[in-house]
Amino acid sequence: MSFGKNPKNFSKGRKGVKKKVGDKFLKKEWWTIKAPGMFANRNFTLSPVNQTVGKKLVTDNVKGRVYEANFGDLNKGQNPSKKIKLIVEEAEQGGKVATTNFYGLDTTRDHLCSLIRKWTSLIDIFVDCKTSDGFLMRFFVICFTAKTPNQQRGTSYAQRSQIKQIRAIIKKIIISNVKKSTLKDLVTKVLGDKITKDMENRCKKIHPIEHCTIRKIKTIKRPRFDAGQLQSMHADTKIIGADEEKEKEAKASGEVKTEDANLVK
Repeated sequence: MSFGKNPKNFSKGRKGVKKKVGDKFLKKEWWTIKAPGMFANRNFTLSPVNQTVGKKLVTDNVKGRVYEANFGDLNKGQNPSKKIKLIVEEAEQGGKVATTNFYGLDTTRDHLCSLIRKWTSLIDIFVDCKTSDGFLMRFFVICFTAKTPNQQRGTSYAQRSQIKQIRAIIKKIIISNVKKSTLKDLVTKVLGDKITKDMENRCKKIHPIEHCTIRKIKTIKRPRFDAGQLQSMHADTKIIGADEEKEKEAKASGEVKTEDANLVK
């Protein structure tokens, strides 16, 4: 600044009136996000999407979005420690409905921390394998060693050779299950805990393990968009855990009947 100039005369920015910023949500639409058919709560959320402006359509703005929802919210409070990732693949502009496909799975941090125990071995493994319909997935599995029956020793560490054998068995089970199944079948198997139970039973011969969980699934590579595959995901199928709920209800009703019979006697 030159000597003798008044600093108040210098402009602090461009001259003119500032533009009024209106409400951004007036230029948005609310779309219903639809989950695949194996979940009980299909229309699980609403999402704001920018309206069509010029050549950029509203359907292009919503496609490719990834939504993360708790498994308990999607399936009537079942297993709230799991988080499901769903990706939008198709959008109907008339009904403002976006259909999603399975994209990944994760576990809440508090649940993982609750599994860790002292004096046990933590076994972690990741496997890359492709489904029969061309989805390349990466599985992250975690399990912990357990005490043998009538064990008096305080620790239950596994030897390095045993850990290698357990990892090989887990890897073999995952690859064999994934190669045979489509993405739809794989999601029902993983969330139904069929694969993890098989792992625990097979690994017990080497060393007892517990809390075997598929803690994370990533989609590494997806094939080209197939409308038939997406329709099969959204077809009316068995809801995950429906058979278990029926068994629990049957057991509960049976217990109530026995109690009533005892009271009558």
